[in-house]
Amino acid sequence: MKKITVAGIAALTALALAGCSGGVGSGGSGGSGGTILVGGIAGTSGAYGTTGQAAFNGAELAIDEINSSGTVLGKKLKFQGYDDGADATKASQLFSKLQSQGAVAILGSPDQGPTVAALADQKKFPVLGPVDDAGLSIYPNGPEADPYAWAWSTSLNTFAWGEKLGEYALKNCTGLAVLHDPSGYGMGGLAGIKLAYDAAGKKLALDESITENWSTGATVGLKAEIRKIKQSGADCVDVWLTPQDQASFMQEAQTEGADFTFLGNDETCSDTTFSGLAKKQGDGMICALITTDMNPNARLSTFRDDYKKKFGVDATAFAELTYDAVYILKKAIEEGKSTEPESLRTQLNKITNFDGLTGSLTFTEKQHSTLTTDQLTVVRYDAASDAWVAVD
Repeated sequence: MKKITVAGIAALTALALAGCSGGVGSGGSGGSGGTILVGGIAGTSGAYGTTGQAAFNGAELAIDEINSSGTVLGKKLKFQGYDDGADATKASQLFSKLQSQGAVAILGSPDQGPTVAALADQKKFPVLGPVDDAGLSIYPNGPEADPYAWAWSTSLNTFAWGEKLGEYALKNCTGLAVLHDPSGYGMGGLAGIKLAYDAAGKKLALDESITENWSTGATVGLKAEIRKIKQSGADCVDVWLTPQDQASFMQEAQTEGADFTFLGNDETCSDTTFSGLAKKQGDGMICALITTDMNPNARLSTFRDDYKKKFGVDATAFAELTYDAVYILKKAIEEGKSTEPESLRTQLNKITNFDGLTGSLTFTEKQHSTLTTDQLTVVRYDAASDAWVAVD
């Protein structure tokens, strides 16, 4: 795809920038006293609340580890995270708040990535980590265009997940229908799927936009979509919606007697939200996981144990990727011997083969998202064992 435009992103960005009127400092001072402040913005409530909380937990665990073993440029790190409630205006206000508090960088936002990434470029201030599943949040004009210069994502990547699931569909489906939300998240997944389909010279059987309520997690009525998919002739459907709506759709489709193969998105198997709601009716859902999560090494296993002990819940990919982002930020600060924004930008663009929990991670001036299709494994949900198993 040469160029992708997303309805609403321009308006959200304008609204966010309006919310940032009033001068703030660069944030490069590194906070007050003997600390370096790292900010966080995420939706810890609403449909993706578990994602936001996992991101904050991962950052906190990384910072605790770093502080327990020493300092960064002679200072301790401090983390301050805020809930944006999946709201663009609130995210923009929190961006300004963290800058005024002296943060050197911001982690997030998983819900409001397009807003926060646009602000990063406007303010020339580094944003990294869980930036709304990368994709159009980082590359607003599509996967073949340049990224935002001040946003770097270690997050799950809608382009990569979409392309991986698109490749699966090309091999295993006669026709593919895609249901997606109209935001940068859903359009990013669609862009990834179309990367695979365009490369194969194929077209989708159906491309349908579905508006969801992310702030409450309430499901939407999808019975009419089941009829449209049947009429399209598709035997597979990628439900690129919230895990709540994915579970609801699978259950309703089976009640209606629809015999589809169901594909999800990067959120579907990132935690237990989908499987916990869909239960046995979620059997057979196709997803993709970071390969390191399928085959954890000793370091990742230790992280998971430490995370469970500290927070009382299992770690998810979003905790891992935010943990990686903190350590990447630490490396950028130490390599440049500075917390100034320009120094951080220069050093972040030089991160090469960084040994992270989520794999070997690299940033360049043109590559601002670490995860690619090569780092993913296609999986299927097995309800009997309540586990995601690799697809041959």
